[in-house]
Amino acid sequence: MAKPVLVKPVPPQTINELASYGPFDLKNFIQAPEGSQPPRFSAELTDGKPFPKGMICTGDGIVTGIPAKGTQGVYEVMVTAENDAGKVTTTFAVTIKPSLVNREADYLEKLKAQVWDALQQQLPIPELSEILELPITKLDVYYLLERWGTLTIWDAFNLDPPSEKKLLTLEGVSEHYNIFDRGSSLVMAPKDLFSRERTMADGLQTAKALAREIYKRGWTIEMAGLDKFTRAAWVEFQQLGDIHGKHLEIINYQPSPEDLRLYSVKATYTQLGMD
Repeated sequence: MAKPVLVKPVPPQTINELASYGPFDLKNFIQAPEGSQPPRFSAELTDGKPFPKGMICTGDGIVTGIPAKGTQGVYEVMVTAENDAGKVTTTFAVTIKPSLVNREADYLEKLKAQVWDALQQQLPIPELSEILELPITKLDVYYLLERWGTLTIWDAFNLDPPSEKKLLTLEGVSEHYNIFDRGSSLVMAPKDLFSRERTMADGLQTAKALAREIYKRGWTIEMAGLDKFTRAAWVEFQQLGDIHGKHLEIINYQPSPEDLRLYSVKATYTQLGMD
């Protein structure tokens, strides 16, 4: 029996507060030699503190969770993998960025407190015009892109102009999205731009459903839309290709490292029957 070994460095990880992360499988980086006892995993910060609130590392090496509000920062994580023959440790960096909605929520909470204080003390209510004077940041822009994000997938070699849109009813589509057939393309779009019930999970779920319909049609694919939606569709296309032994051609799309990482994790889970 031999102790676990580090087969390759664990890459740095980045996520936003209040955003779902993982599953990130540490077994892709630390493994027990063939015939040896599988390792048991644990993780903590190098300063001895536990993981940021909302995140966990399971005993079988899965890192996942939703970082809580207020966990923004850069953390150095120490991973330990051990079996009866010994143990190995390694470290990797986790960067937690601010939530895309924190700034809006914090301002509204502050504004509500100011309004209540003004009413109790019979003072003038704060000017709401201050909202319009706030500087626009990249996070604000991306927040709007996420809220109003769409995904269009074209039949790349179909040169016909888009036809009148036809609403499709597909299995797996979120109740907060529509998918329209325009002949040479399919388009997913939110039903209500200003809905507070619609989440990113609804969009990802619908992007995958859209990808499954495209795969059935066997198109040569070109797609554009919110990066998280194109990623979900691209990973779904790869998984469908692996399952059915035929990958559709996707043109003018270069998968990002995050695309490849997510596909690798999902492929591993599929092989283990845990998808």
